[in-house]
Amino acid sequence: MIIEKKAGRHSLILDTKNIGNDLLVAIHGGDEHHIGGVAIAYETPSHYREASTISVNTLTFPGHKDYVVANSAAEQICKTLHRPTVVTVGIHYENATKTEIDEILKTVDLLVNELISYYQKAE
Repeated sequence: MIIEKKAGRHSLILDTKNIGNDLLVAIHGGDEHHIGGVAIAYETPSHYREASTISVNTLTFPGHKDYVVANSAAEQICKTLHRPTVVTVGIHYENATKTEIDEILKTVDLLVNELISYYQKAE
């Protein structure tokens, strides 16, 4: 599944692949598509009550802030869909303004919510 949405002067792309019960999600766009950060989210049972928690592990390439978006997206997808999730993010806007960064974050949220809705309807 591929979703594309405009975020200011560029488009952002969310590309999802099912690998068994796991989800692999790539979010990229801007002036240079790349992988800046990776987050792995998985559900673990709580030791103290009948509940579960979402654990997130992160990898990032030096100088990149994409891991912040990857963490949030991976945790939200895993928590809602109860599926192990890997999210890669690589978004670069040359000389991005605060307004553009806010629009990028809002657009990523829209992409993630659309992905979640799609999988919830398929269940």
